[in-house]
Amino acid sequence: MEHSLRPLGTVIQLLEELGHEVSYAYEDLVFVNDNDFLLQFENTGPVLNLFFNQSCQKTAVDTIEQSIIPAADKIGLSIIKKGLYNVTEQPDENLKIEFFEN
Repeated sequence: MEHSLRPLGTVIQLLEELGHEVSYAYEDLVFVNDNDFLLQFENTGPVLNLFFNQSCQKTAVDTIEQSIIPAADKIGLSIIKKGLYNVTEQPDENLKIEFFEN
């Protein structure tokens, strides 16, 4: 199986330039400090999926989407709006992330 390197540094820089802070990166997921959205790396190339938190307000969704997608395109990243996600804490203190694709 072939794995390409994920451009995490480039993604972090992009998010910081847009006023967001990466709070955590785990495997293929990049969590943003305000939890309004997260990015998920695809298996190949510089492609990321954009998921918005179910509790994120529509105005914030529109603003983030309109800024992040064109900014990413300019630096060779492709961000695709995929849907929503929800995070819940489990009794064992682990987090459960559920994705709801469009």
